[in-house]
Amino acid sequence: MTNVVAGIDVSKDQLDVHVAGESRQFANQRTGYRALGAWLEHHGSGRVVLESTGRYHRAVHQSLHARGLEVVLVNPLRTRRFAEALGQLAKTDTIDAAALAAYGTAFLDLPATPPRSQFLDRLADLLVLRTQHRDAQGALRLSAMEVQEPALREEGLRSVDLLGRQIDTFDQRIRELIASDPDTDRRYQILISIPGVGPVSAAMLCCWMPELGSIGNRQAAALLGVAPFARDSGIQKGVRHIRGGRRRPRNVLYMAALSAARYNPDLQQVFQRLKAAGKCHKVAIVAVMRKLIVLANALLRDGRPWAETAPAAR
Repeated sequence: MTNVVAGIDVSKDQLDVHVAGESRQFANQRTGYRALGAWLEHHGSGRVVLESTGRYHRAVHQSLHARGLEVVLVNPLRTRRFAEALGQLAKTDTIDAAALAAYGTAFLDLPATPPRSQFLDRLADLLVLRTQHRDAQGALRLSAMEVQEPALREEGLRSVDLLGRQIDTFDQRIRELIASDPDTDRRYQILISIPGVGPVSAAMLCCWMPELGSIGNRQAAALLGVAPFARDSGIQKGVRHIRGGRRRPRNVLYMAALSAARYNPDLQQVFQRLKAAGKCHKVAIVAVMRKLIVLANALLRDGRPWAETAPAAR
């Protein structure tokens, strides 16, 4: 049954579905999910491929998973390149749905993706809104400082202060939400014990890197996007570069690495050693990021907070 793969292109209002050579549209709401589930069962499809869309795929993901279907979330860039490799250069919602079905059929060994909990979805929404307010605050502050008229400048700065108070409210709500879940709060306390990792960084790692503590160190580095990949061809040995990974936790860990390079004794030594060896600033910071995510992974795996002196090995 699971060899019949359906592809679903998700948009805000509708779902474009392709299975067994047929295409159809459904509303991206509960009534549409019921009709979609019945249509997939009629075609004998037990496996569905969706692109990760941030928010729009959440409800249909939950619904299909509850019906017992295997739902695979995939990276939109990979499926787009897969379609281009097949010679499909045009792009519409119907074409994308067919490409997703073909992708899922070609890679039947892709693991199913269980839906995230409502707790993590809510935490993600709070963190995204906080980030957007912080970005708006920074842009508005720069604009206000460039205004020549004092009255207008003061009005702009008052708006900056208002955004700051809203950000403080988001911080409080994020902390209260994390405290309401004992397991997440335990992970959060371990993460903020690491010098350089602040409350926002810890919350983002809890939200967007929930695998930490249950995977290997290389996997953790690759998921974050700080693992260097080879670029060799023939006798040419290219420079290794980091690629891929999860953008949001990587961005916030970059800022944490800047702090850790100054205040975390072990990571400060790593940074200074690389700089002394002639490495550029960004290469040294990425190395600190890798060390930082490996450290976080190890501490969460062992269930212990950071200590200046590591416990003796057994």
